Amino acid sequence: MAGTSVHRNRLPSGYDEDFVNAVEDENLCLICHLPLKEPFQTRCGHRFCKECLEEHFRRQGAQEKPITCPADREGLDRDRDVFPDKATERKILSFAIKCPSDGCQWTGELRSKEVHLASCLLKLVHCTNENCHVTMQRRHLEEHVTIKCTWRILTCDHCSEPHPECEMQDHFGKCSKFPVTCPNSCGASIPREMNRNHTEYDCPLTLISCPYEKMGCETKVQRVQVDSHLQSATRFHLDLACVKLTNTEVKLNKTEAKLNDTDAKLNDTHIKLNETQVKLNETGWKLEATRKVVQKLESRIFIWRINNFSVAVRQAKIRGKISKESVPFYTDRTESYGYKLKVRIYPNDDWFFSHRLSVFIVVMKGEYDAILPWPFKMKLKFTLIDQQEDPVDRQNITGLLIPDNKPKAFARPVKEENEECGCAISHKTLYSRRYLVDDVLFIQVEVSPP
Repeated sequence: MAGTSVHRNRLPSGYDEDFVNAVEDENLCLICHLPLKEPFQTRCGHRFCKECLEEHFRRQGAQEKPITCPADREGLDRDRDVFPDKATERKILSFAIKCPSDGCQWTGELRSKEVHLASCLLKLVHCTNENCHVTMQRRHLEEHVTIKCTWRILTCDHCSEPHPECEMQDHFGKCSKFPVTCPNSCGASIPREMNRNHTEYDCPLTLISCPYEKMGCETKVQRVQVDSHLQSATRFHLDLACVKLTNTEVKLNKTEAKLNDTDAKLNDTHIKLNETQVKLNETGWKLEATRKVVQKLESRIFIWRINNFSVAVRQAKIRGKISKESVPFYTDRTESYGYKLKVRIYPNDDWFFSHRLSVFIVVMKGEYDAILPWPFKMKLKFTLIDQQEDPVDRQNITGLLIPDNKPKAFARPVKEENEECGCAISHKTLYSRRYLVDDVLFIQVEVSPP
């Protein structure tokens, strides 16, 4: 191979260089027969290009054949019997090569090829402008990119937008800032975007209506001739104005008469509306009163008298968290139908070192659960009754429970009773007024439709 060039043309992995000296057989791949690239050696001593060997193994794997050496067909273990040959790689990278660029006289080691090609002025390179596919020697690149390339970016002198040089003429045809001549041939040159504005408001040759058009003058003249027209048609314009004024006065009188007639009708309508509003108010009051009565009839009120409250508090402080429960009651006013409920209190519910009275509602398993709608959706309102003698002075404390906020507590019971749901009142508030009189509390639970 002395004095000849070695070219890689069978596999993409091999070198594509002109070697100055011949490459010994031991440094050639036994598959592609070209200088080794990233050489690998097998246990049996044969050398191959990394990519050539991997392609051989891929083909054997695709055919479900055992892995063997391509040279002697000896069985191989890829993890133990195949390894990189760094010594041979260093030797090949030290071989002298010539620059592949036409006309370049550089020679050097193979390992220096990429460094040289990165600055070789005779290397063929692509134009760096987008959409340009021209190749040239690197020494001509700057001139091509900045001066000759038809895809180089230029800035429009009128709108400052960037466009490729080959598209600039098309841009001029639609550039909003490009100067165009007035379509009326007045001699003015204006930006394309201002053309309509110029024609409509500034061009002296545009035909416009006479300023007395609303008076009846139908003459159209060029803008530059308006003053001349006004001077020559003064008497005609005055006659038109008089006629217009007379007609306007007649219409105004008719309109005033119609307005007076309409005003009278509006007054009559206003009176009728007031009478209707009075009737609607009376009907509304009756409906509201009826609604409250119906709501009262539909509501179920349960009042629980709790005796010896202070005793229950002392017991809770000694024994821990204890509770008291009311007798069960049904939501139907007749006490013979509806959801079965009971009230539970914790007299001394110690919460973050703050003593309070906790009040809960508990949904129990009832006799009529099978025919009731579930989950329970009725409104529940707790009231701690202020026992002031004068009802006007009472300040009851109320709390509203919304079943949707705790669905498990208001689902159909599968055990004897569901988990509790309720609210709390601090002892400080409890003793602030006459909520506790003669050691007795009254807690009211109102159940109403949703």
